[in-house]
Amino acid sequence: MFKKLIRRLVREELETRTIKDSPGLPVGYNPLEAIRGGLFHWVKVPFNGVEIFCELRCLNATQIRSFGNYSNIVREGSKEISREQMIELRNYQEKLIAACLNRPAYDQIASLVGEHDFVISGKRKELEEIKKIDLSGLPHTQQKELSRRITDTELFLGFILPEDTFKFLTEWVNGTDVSDIKKITDEEFLEAAILAETGKDNPTGHLTGVFTDHNRQDMDRYAWKVYADYLKNRQIEIKTKGRRKVIGGPKK
Repeated sequence: MFKKLIRRLVREELETRTIKDSPGLPVGYNPLEAIRGGLFHWVKVPFNGVEIFCELRCLNATQIRSFGNYSNIVREGSKEISREQMIELRNYQEKLIAACLNRPAYDQIASLVGEHDFVISGKRKELEEIKKIDLSGLPHTQQKELSRRITDTELFLGFILPEDTFKFLTEWVNGTDVSDIKKITDEEFLEAAILAETGKDNPTGHLTGVFTDHNRQDMDRYAWKVYADYLKNRQIEIKTKGRRKVIGGPKK
């Protein structure tokens, strides 16, 4: 009888510390290794569709932020980024991945690809030939086209990992596969920001779930953005209604 009571109390306590559909995960904002259950993990990583086991390291919030301040909250319909912004994003992703890969190390992969990849060797030669061309004597359209080719080739050579590898490892490092950050709607972010405005605290104090410690700043910033957009739209609506009343005039 006493053992059954203890088991029930323990089960009830565990239920209060976990969220629905995420049994065993600690509620709140945690270092990624606490959520994943360890600092190092052997994970199947895709390389052009072929999965290879790699030992990955969990990075903490300070380490991730040191490489760049990019949001994990991306909504559909977001505006397209420029080529320069793409290069900045890829540089950020590459730094994350290099810090995350433990075995094999990123430098080992880069060395193997650089020595044995004939496509990369050909692209290097192509880039050297293009850069020898004197752009000053060419028409503007040709200058623009050659500049674009140089940028595209440098982008190709600068990032040796395949697209699926970049995507998988970036999400793994940021913990988006185990965090609840993608489940929160804009309406929930808005409600959290309104409550935070009233309580003079942060929106993350009004959002529950399993999150990484890196998510907290990201979520607060995004919630305040949603709130600012809401206030801006409300002001536009009020001004629009006011103009309609002036145009229509008072009813007799």
